[in-house]
Amino acid sequence: MTILRDIAPERIGLRCYDIALGLRNLDVHSGWMTEFRATHIAGMAANLASVLKGRDIIRDASALKRIAADVLKIDPYAFDQVVVLLDDLELIRNVRRGSGGQIASFDESVPMLHDDVLVRLGTHWETNQPTESEQQLLVTVQALAQAPRSATKLHDELGVDLSAASPLRAVGERAELVRPHLLRDGTEIVASPLYAFEQPDTLVDLFESHSPDQVRATFERVRRTVGLAMPLTLVGQRVDPILADMIKSGLVSAPTVIGADRTQRAFVTIPYGLDATYLTTKKQVLDRALALVACVRCGQVSGGATPIRFPSAILGSLLDKSRDHTLSGHSSTERQYAPLIALGMITPVRPRLGGLVSARLVPTPENIDAVRLARTLLERQGEGLPERGNEREAADLLFTGSAYLSPIETISTARHNAPTLTVSEFEDLWEHAAGRGL
Repeated sequence: MTILRDIAPERIGLRCYDIALGLRNLDVHSGWMTEFRATHIAGMAANLASVLKGRDIIRDASALKRIAADVLKIDPYAFDQVVVLLDDLELIRNVRRGSGGQIASFDESVPMLHDDVLVRLGTHWETNQPTESEQQLLVTVQALAQAPRSATKLHDELGVDLSAASPLRAVGERAELVRPHLLRDGTEIVASPLYAFEQPDTLVDLFESHSPDQVRATFERVRRTVGLAMPLTLVGQRVDPILADMIKSGLVSAPTVIGADRTQRAFVTIPYGLDATYLTTKKQVLDRALALVACVRCGQVSGGATPIRFPSAILGSLLDKSRDHTLSGHSSTERQYAPLIALGMITPVRPRLGGLVSARLVPTPENIDAVRLARTLLERQGEGLPERGNEREAADLLFTGSAYLSPIETISTARHNAPTLTVSEFEDLWEHAAGRGL
């Protein structure tokens, strides 16, 4: 039996979240997924809790289920289990069911502290007899998030079997959580994208395919330009091979956005020098900040005829309480798709007497924190302090006709995806979930 006593409940909750993100890359109908059901449910619960925080009452759970399926990739057939788990952990309360027994509505009671949510989830996971496969995957991900290790050491120290024929290895690789590398001397080194993401100042060997000077120069270029754009689908355009390898290997964080020109781009960021909590227990806030940075950069490279000069200033407008966190209206809002609306960060505001639709930040503590963090990352490029007067530019950025993938999903983009909801459908669903559209 794999030993878990050295892993704190908070870290167990965090790793359940990481594993659930990775499992998005797998077919949920695979027989092997049954071995990781408890971990998957706990991770999806952590993800849903971060979205619910600060929303008070969910009056239409069926609307929330559609949002969770499309944005958070929460299996609709697992949605009730996720909600029940949140109820058991007192992260929600007053769950009400309809006449058919389906979950109809509930009240949100997610604590403000990220650590508290993860501790509850981690403690629950540990005390509810996870399978041996779940334990092995979790301790493997935890170990590899600290540093790459040899396959032999993982076996000797943790009792983990990552041999070529191991089902655990197959699941870990396909989930993009485990990466084996065979060195020239025959030693097999196992690494994880989480290692580079949580310790971004560490340069690791880039498969021995590029010279150290080239790798260093590429990292410096990414550091100079937060959210550096690299096209993934534009035919005929040259792609930087080192940057492509960095994205594929998970050495850099690269959320993916499909812009108005239908080109899929990865927006590369190295989140160095941050408070350590953003790289661990507040990773969900960092994920949202990276989504904001990706949308900003997408607006710059494919946002229409007007170039954006001060992205940091635009994010500053979303933090302005005197404007109710609301930007000026824009004529293209209704016809453009906004990934930030899908994430529940932005709400379209429609004037009662007609006119242009504006964008408003949903001012939950996590969203405010995410905007500030995105602004901090962007200002590292020497841009000026926030200015007033560019709310229209901000609206251009936030409605760029874009679809978004999380960093861990960008590593594996070859799957066939079901049609996604439109911006108007997301808007309606959030309204129904809050009870305003009933």
